[in-house]
Amino acid sequence: MSDELRPAPAGPPEAWADPPPPPSPGPTLRELVGSTNPHLVLAAPIEELLVPYDPAALAERTRRRRRAMWSRLVSLGITAVILVLLYVFGGERLQAGGFLALYGFALGVSLVWFLGRLVAFLLARRDLRRVGTGTAVRIGRPGVQVAGVFAPWAEVTALVVATGRFGRRPRLELRRSAGPAAAVALEQVVVHPATLDSTTRAYSGGRHGVDLSALES
Repeated sequence: MSDELRPAPAGPPEAWADPPPPPSPGPTLRELVGSTNPHLVLAAPIEELLVPYDPAALAERTRRRRRAMWSRLVSLGITAVILVLLYVFGGERLQAGGFLALYGFALGVSLVWFLGRLVAFLLARRDLRRVGTGTAVRIGRPGVQVAGVFAPWAEVTALVVATGRFGRRPRLELRRSAGPAAAVALEQVVVHPATLDSTTRAYSGGRHGVDLSALES
């Protein structure tokens, strides 16, 4: 026989079986809230969710608007140079009153475009400078913290994603039974509103959720 004969192991038959596999780890908090966002900081399994401020989106928007502003400034300069050349070398016909009005209209349109881009850039830079540092949103079993303001679940009256008037961008508002509301703009964090809603429901025991109706309208 080619197979080597080995003595049977000592002990009862049940001791001969292979050891059971190690137990699989339980679900992580990231799996519970259904998020694959790498920016979410999970302080400890099923303990709390920390969402830090992230200026990346606002920084990119500021860069885009800066480039658009400089592009319009160059366009304004080119328009001005062309109009001056037409006036100087165009002769009396291009220096008449009707052409002067046309020059003024063309220069005015280009100037308005530049001013619009300038205002947009300044607003984006202002928003970027307002981005906080550290933790923007913190959700756990004791309660919720938004923009440095903490409230236990018993004092939370509502968590709402609000847009406000005049095209204000969406923000997460924490409304409390005692004290003013606290808010953080969603563009200052990298997290899906639905993730905030599901996490809030999980940690508050179903007593609270995030009202997302403003995003649907």
